[in-house]
Amino acid sequence: MILYQNSKLLFLFLAAFLLQVPLEAQETVSVERTNNKVILEGTVYYIHVVKPGETLYAISKAYNVSQKEIAVENPGVISGLQIGQALKIPVDPKIQNELDTSDMPEPGETGKYHTILPGETLYGIARIYDLKEEDIEEANRGLSPENLKPGKRLRIPEPETGEEEHSYNEEGFVYHKVKRKETLYSIAGYFKVSIEEIRAVNPELGWGGPKTGQIIRIPAPQLRDNGSTYLADESEMDAYDYQELDDRHANINRSYRVAFFIPFDFREMEPLDSLIKDVKSASRKNRIVERYRREQNIPQSVHFLEFFQGTLLAIDSMRQIGMKLDVRYFDTRKSLDRTRTILSDDELEDFDLFFGPFYDYNLELVSEFARQHRIPLVTPFHNDLALLQTNPYLFQLSPSMEKGYKETAKLVASKHMYNIVYVRQNDSVDAAKHEYFKQLIFDGLDDYHPSDPVRFKEVILELKHTDKIIHSLSPDKPNLVVVPTADEALASSVVQSLFYQLKNYDIEVIGGPHWTEFSTIKFKYFHELNLIFYSSFWVDYHAPGVEDYMTKYRSHFYNEPGIISTKGVNYGILGYDMSFYFLNALRKYGSRFILSLDEYQPGLVQGPFQFERLSGNGGYENVHIPFYQFFPDMSIRQIEVPDLPLRHYFFNPMDNYKKRKYLNNERKRN
Repeated sequence: MILYQNSKLLFLFLAAFLLQVPLEAQETVSVERTNNKVILEGTVYYIHVVKPGETLYAISKAYNVSQKEIAVENPGVISGLQIGQALKIPVDPKIQNELDTSDMPEPGETGKYHTILPGETLYGIARIYDLKEEDIEEANRGLSPENLKPGKRLRIPEPETGEEEHSYNEEGFVYHKVKRKETLYSIAGYFKVSIEEIRAVNPELGWGGPKTGQIIRIPAPQLRDNGSTYLADESEMDAYDYQELDDRHANINRSYRVAFFIPFDFREMEPLDSLIKDVKSASRKNRIVERYRREQNIPQSVHFLEFFQGTLLAIDSMRQIGMKLDVRYFDTRKSLDRTRTILSDDELEDFDLFFGPFYDYNLELVSEFARQHRIPLVTPFHNDLALLQTNPYLFQLSPSMEKGYKETAKLVASKHMYNIVYVRQNDSVDAAKHEYFKQLIFDGLDDYHPSDPVRFKEVILELKHTDKIIHSLSPDKPNLVVVPTADEALASSVVQSLFYQLKNYDIEVIGGPHWTEFSTIKFKYFHELNLIFYSSFWVDYHAPGVEDYMTKYRSHFYNEPGIISTKGVNYGILGYDMSFYFLNALRKYGSRFILSLDEYQPGLVQGPFQFERLSGNGGYENVHIPFYQFFPDMSIRQIEVPDLPLRHYFFNPMDNYKKRKYLNNERKRN
């Protein structure tokens, strides 16, 4: 392995390896037609789950329907398909358009409707809706088993039984069509599953809420013998224990093979005129111009160049202590096709460790490849738990939003003696996220003082009227203002309003992990308001370890790693820490280092990693979430989050849900 000592050689090296993988022509992805069907408001649909590489055109051909017909049923597909998205495909759109309207319901009649498909019988239709044949005959005058016609619309009466039963398919899902005003919180409560479980099987939701008319999958809750529902315990599953990993560490002279997938994407920029030539929208044109100028100033490739340089320093450290490495760098170019081409090399199947890629759409491809070939994969910025659920070889460096909320909720609950003010905008997209976070806070407050009243106020603000927050502050006790937002405009306005009230109120603010990168807020405000934030990648540039690293970086590359991500991550330091941690683990423990992480904690530049396995069949999440606080003396210091006390339930009886949650929490604590 050659370590490049100056920038000229570095760029020559980059030019060489960026050309090593030819760009592959557009592939045609075969779409497998599903047999899953669902009845929605009397119409039969296939439910197709979008897989990597599938296009709207390919899906329409597989089901023999037009792209327009799919778009009518799934309006969101116009802006692009999402991997894992559930599409409803009409079973036979031509027949559905040739309806017999001779027996349409009388005005005022209610109920569901069913369009008869070729080959269907009255008995079969009755079975679908858990009805008797005569129930359907009574609701449709003149109907008999002999005069069923394909395309005819039947009124389906409401069943007399009260409680609805859900029919789960062979994969353990029921498909639910989201109704107006429904949220993930309400849907999860209705089906008796958690919000996290719904998100895990619907990765297309991201952190947004479901849209009206969208089809989402609901995982089936497990049943005990007594019929009560509970969340499946990991101990009852067959956990994957890595017994099939090859332990080749006995040969101390072996060379470990490592691959980095980095989207350098070095290319000449297109002229700005050609980019905005056909753009009609003025706002979109302004966004393109702004992004173009930003890219001109500091090209995106420079971010990844600093990350790359950090990895070189880590590799050099391993080489100096005798580790033999065969390292390959691949430029994914933000391209699915490019990534597929790289993974088509059979040689990669025998590698010991993968790093990257950086973008989610590429990560899914590499994660599946790594899972199949049992190769540990480290992803730096991805923080969604969906992929982690099913890949025991995946390591996620960025803690999930759920983990961040849980730790922040513990901190808020520990300040139960404060006047707690929860601030948000009236944004329906984030409604489920706020409900989830607030519920964690309420649970934590119940742990501390289940019998004592706590002052908790939720304030929904408009951006132009953030001064209204003053009315929720208390003059006779300290105020804790929680503002869980990544919106810089809202954060800036709230902070400024609170700063000018410090003469009258005692105020602390809890902000988001991105706040330190906001350029429109004076750090003086943060210090005076005692701002609290969390960050797994906070760098204290005065710490001895950081100063030593900067000196080493300057001596190799004649500059300093100064590129910071929107989440506050220094690319150059992250490249070093991530590479050093896993390469050193590979050197020390061999291919089975996964089983030794509890006892492994090397010295890193920006703090430790603490990995916890998500499930018995899943991968590892970095759960190290330290909190920091600004103080009026202009210092920033790490603060401790106290553990929640054990919950006592003698103040109020537990329902089944709380009992189930209590038992699961106790198992995790023990």
